[in-house]
Amino acid sequence: MRTIISWAILISFFLIAGEGINLIRLGIMNSLGKMPNQGWQIILGILLAGLGTSFLGGFIYHRAKRRGQIKKPDWMKK
Repeated sequence: MRTIISWAILISFFLIAGEGINLIRLGIMNSLGKMPNQGWQIILGILLAGLGTSFLGGFIYHRAKRRGQIKKPDWMKK
């Protein structure tokens, strides 16, 4: 059950990031075409893509850190 919930959360953030990229694409295509420029699409797309990507990156980092796959850099060692 725990695995299903974690997969559902990951997939939802993946879809949020994908929708953000789609909004960026639509905003750029509308500004290049004859349609009025809708800057909110580009701004919302950047926010959604950034939110989804940062969550997925943080999840992967946390999982690798928990499994001991990340080591401290040399400059942080005493």
